[in-house]
Amino acid sequence: MNLKVEGVWCKTRTEFDKLSKTGDYDLSVSYYDIFNRLIKSDPDNTEPSNIIISIYIRKTIQKVLDANEGKDDLKILYMFKSLSADTVNNFRYFVNELIQDECELDLLVINRCDFPKTGVLSKFDNVRFVDND
Repeated sequence: MNLKVEGVWCKTRTEFDKLSKTGDYDLSVSYYDIFNRLIKSDPDNTEPSNIIISIYIRKTIQKVLDANEGKDDLKILYMFKSLSADTVNNFRYFVNELIQDECELDLLVINRCDFPKTGVLSKFDNVRFVDND
């Protein structure tokens, strides 16, 4: 299976939603959506840890992979909470581990004037910048 993950780094959830509706994605997942979903499902409204959120993201991606087994190409849209070399490396590692192969990891930067630290953009296979003024 060829898995293409398009990472998104944008300022607002609205920009991510617009992209997820216009693209042809098998799954759109956002760190913030999962964070909010887990808070709402907790009786005490306790903030979940990053580990719990990561496990939830992993299970969500695994479900899509299982449901699309036998499909040649799969496309996932993922909104990053933060953009650091460690975050990108860890995300790529766990996705590659799920598919037991290399995935294509691209980055789409939407309406950002700030840039990640040196060396982060080189962790992606392709990087595109979009300015939607």
